Amino acid sequence: MATFDGRERTSLDELFLTGQTFLMVGFTVVETLALGLWLALVQGEPVISQAAAVGLTVLTVGLVIEHILTDATVNGLSLSFPLTRIVGISLSEALLWGLWLGVADQLGGVDGVLLAGVLLTLLLVPQHTVEDNVLRGEAPLSMMFDIGTLGFSIVEGLGATIWLLLVFEGEQFTAILQTLGFGGVDPAVVGLAALGVFLLVEHDIGVAIARRG
Repeated sequence: MATFDGRERTSLDELFLTGQTFLMVGFTVVETLALGLWLALVQGEPVISQAAAVGLTVLTVGLVIEHILTDATVNGLSLSFPLTRIVGISLSEALLWGLWLGVADQLGGVDGVLLAGVLLTLLLVPQHTVEDNVLRGEAPLSMMFDIGTLGFSIVEGLGATIWLLLVFEGEQFTAILQTLGFGGVDPAVVGLAALGVFLLVEHDIGVAIARRG
């Protein structure tokens, strides 16, 4: 009987991990597509414009969905914090992405993208700390800097930087893309795919840290 119970427990654990993985892949795809659509809508548009407002709305909605699925991955299917908090966190993150793009656009060139990437990474640390507080069921501002969020903030910032470099300066990386076997692919598409990979790694680390708490 004990052996049967052990096998049953193992099967349930495996089923849970499989479901968790599907959810993680799902909300990574949602966030990646939301960011890609947002950039397509706002690139080259004034900061104060209808296109910018629509883009911000699209990105915020995508991030709301991503955060709901993140909560389900960490805490189960019952939503552990109010929708208003999810919307607030999603909007603040969308504004960070907007600031990142604005800085990169204003500075211009590879150096501008790199500096914007550093800024985004630094700002993502408190953003991710607040998100982690909420996932743990704590007050959002109970902690503003958690060293545990630094690692996956760097991963996300790096993915964002590679993505924007390939969007803004893709022609400079043609030789590298050809060497990697992506010579016939639009650099922007390669960049978005790379962002998705980095976001998946970031989410995997972030979920593990949130669940450990």
